[in-house]
Amino acid sequence: MSNPAELTTPDNLTDEAIAAFRANGFAHIPKVLTGEEVAECLRDAKDWLARGEKMAWDKSVDESVVDGTVMEWVESPQSAALRRLALHPRVTAIAEKLTGVKLRMFRSEIVRKPNDKSSVTPPHIDAPYWPWKSGADRGWQGASLTAWVALTDVPVERGCMSFIPGSHIGPEPTPDDWDIFSTRPELAWNPRVTAPLRAGGMTFHHERVVHMAGANLTDTDRISLGTVYIDADTIFDPSYGTAEEDLGVQPGQRLDIDRYPLVADHQ
Repeated sequence: MSNPAELTTPDNLTDEAIAAFRANGFAHIPKVLTGEEVAECLRDAKDWLARGEKMAWDKSVDESVVDGTVMEWVESPQSAALRRLALHPRVTAIAEKLTGVKLRMFRSEIVRKPNDKSSVTPPHIDAPYWPWKSGADRGWQGASLTAWVALTDVPVERGCMSFIPGSHIGPEPTPDDWDIFSTRPELAWNPRVTAPLRAGGMTFHHERVVHMAGANLTDTDRISLGTVYIDADTIFDPSYGTAEEDLGVQPGQRLDIDRYPLVADHQ
């Protein structure tokens, strides 16, 4: 059983951690969930991966993938436990402290990097996918961040993520930024920070920060829940991004419908 006093909470999140997130574009936060919370969510995640309709990032959708599967995922699982995790008051309040703005939950995904025939996750940024402007006209210079909760231990050998600090600061992303080292080749030579996690730990990353992950070289699947939170005032703009789903709002409207709840309403 986890000792609640050992957990990272919004109350003990330091000013230094907040400043580092805004300067670097990511945060490595240990021990956010209790052991009991991890166990419940991992059971549900495994169940959904076994029976849910999965999508995959592999050579069929990305010719740069040499072999194997980068990852597979279940979008928006209809799981009460994982919904609670995506809107967990501890998680969402940390996210709002890191960004300094009110947030909405946009979507969550169960993600698995399989323990056989997995591939590296190539360096990329998330912003080119999202249908909103990712400009620097906000105090934290962004419109969204991803909270990535480890539901299994994720050492380096299991494909933990690495980040290029400060890479979120730069020109407005374009669709060509899928191949980020082609459009910003100088970043390939910047230092990288690798963030192994114990189960229940988290990373938060800005939509514009360059991140990547190694292959899973262990005999255990890497399983996590990734949740995207958006600035509460984010406006749908289909001229940005490649997402094709019906978001439920019209171009020029804020994403302020029940589908994208304010996280503060669940804290």
